Amino acid sequence: MTTQDRRPPRTAAAHALAMMVAANGRADPRELQALEELEAFSRLGVPRHAFEAMVQECLEGAGVGLAASSWLHARDQAYVDQLLDAVTDPQERLLVCRLGAAVLMADGCLSWDERLVFDHALARWHISRSMLTQAILHDRTPAAGRHARPLAARPVAS
Repeated sequence: MTTQDRRPPRTAAAHALAMMVAANGRADPRELQALEELEAFSRLGVPRHAFEAMVQECLEGAGVGLAASSWLHARDQAYVDQLLDAVTDPQERLLVCRLGAAVLMADGCLSWDERLVFDHALARWHISRSMLTQAILHDRTPAAGRHARPLAARPVAS
């Protein structure tokens, strides 16, 4: 039985986001704080402690290995794809990418491994940068504007 088979469908989006957090081999407290400010845990339907356990699971599953490479190896890609494919709702996919964008910027540095997993999710889910920018700009959470500026100011490629 795979991880995907055991996962309740409602936590699939949280697991996909947890993989984005774990992509660089660690969970930075600033990333979790950014998610807290964006009300990510309630929006994804999981308490913070459960999300942190998902991040740990992803770190053990592939996160540390991802941090050691500049591409997705077949085993890692299969793991990431399994997490991504479990999210079937297009709006949930866009939400995960919107929250993932905040994670990428939260610690002040954009690592190659984080970008690799994030870009892979965008491509796999057919989410363009302009769709992501619109999701960020239209996010109505209290802290959304604070996290939107760095990404919205960058040139957008579709």
